[in-house]
Amino acid sequence: MQGVSVFFDTNVLVYAHDELSPFHNNSALLLDLAIKKEITGIISEQNVMELYRILTNASAMSGKPLSPAEAKSLIEETYLTGNIKVVYPSNDTMRKTLEIASRRKLSSARIFDVRLYVQALQIRPTYFITYNTGDFRGLGDLPVKTPDEIV
Repeated sequence: MQGVSVFFDTNVLVYAHDELSPFHNNSALLLDLAIKKEITGIISEQNVMELYRILTNASAMSGKPLSPAEAKSLIEETYLTGNIKVVYPSNDTMRKTLEIASRRKLSSARIFDVRLYVQALQIRPTYFITYNTGDFRGLGDLPVKTPDEIV
């Protein structure tokens, strides 16, 4: 898979750490390929914040959330070592996000999906990876795939 780059949606990262999820195996495999640098893995700082929120939430984690210290450690050791590229929004990111959301008449929390996709568009990875493919189709020309379609 040399030369392949993927921009991860947060749900894939969550499933990679949730061994009870039916999406765990391929999500974990794809994340492992990125950590080993067999593919280029890219995330946004937004993914990091969303991942922390979900990992420490009892409802989201079937009553077995991580403690804040455990979530911090997992994120630092997995995502902040330099093996996965972390990108940050710019003013241009914000303008493009608002432009797309306004044009597509998207509201509420959908703005966060749009922002992630705009950041991916600015980086131009091979694929945007998510299990919520319908949330991202039609936002741009970047291919939206599930981990199952890649590994």
